[in-house]
Amino acid sequence: MTIRFLLPLAYAAALAAQHSDTALKNPFQSPDDRARGGAFYRSQCASCHGIDGKGGASGPNLSTGNFRHASNDEGVFRVITKGVAGTAMPGFSMNGREIWQIVSFIRGLSASRAVNVTGDATAGRQLFTANGCINCHWLNGAGAARGLDLSAIATRLTPAEMHTALTDPSAEVAPEYWTWQATTTDGKTLRGQRFNEDTFSLQILDTAGLLRSVIKADLREQSLDHRSPMPSFRDKLNEQQLNNLVAYLATLQGAAK
Repeated sequence: MTIRFLLPLAYAAALAAQHSDTALKNPFQSPDDRARGGAFYRSQCASCHGIDGKGGASGPNLSTGNFRHASNDEGVFRVITKGVAGTAMPGFSMNGREIWQIVSFIRGLSASRAVNVTGDATAGRQLFTANGCINCHWLNGAGAARGLDLSAIATRLTPAEMHTALTDPSAEVAPEYWTWQATTTDGKTLRGQRFNEDTFSLQILDTAGLLRSVIKADLREQSLDHRSPMPSFRDKLNEQQLNNLVAYLATLQGAAK
């Protein structure tokens, strides 16, 4: 039987399995299949779910291995082919093999997160408190909004990424955390994070944690610092302490926003 006939059969089998008690297994899980699935994902899915699968403006995080509308590979296949009613997720007219390859790629996103955490989470929580992390970060309804919400950080970053964020926070900084700074026409210096901006004004969260509205006509100059305002803990904590802090952060699995 040629591949030309196998592809429609793979697709038909997947649809038929929707009415079976046994979930259909993905027949295309080789490294080459995952690589091809990655190419399809980047062209068809990344605009909504993010290039790294961690979510975007209209698509949820796919990198955790937990999906709201699917409990197994067959369910993911069905979501891709049929879409999800009442959401921004459409159905895609691709052949069965291509869809299974995308499923393999998505599953690989969560597999890459499965890294052993060697630290002590209890000791890490004590370090979190002792170093005043809550003074900048939001955690389960408490803290400050200047830094990343950590309530579900384990669903967004791998342990390795957490370690990098602690030791080299400027390695990757999202635009919403860039520091805005400006000089007004009367010589005052303003500094903070941009929240909203239109043609004539912008809102910033200043260094005191206050939301301020700024009229652009009142500014002499403005610029953005792409470095992270978060300090590095590379020289402040030893490797075991860093591992402990990562272990604690890896327990924060609250509902992602």
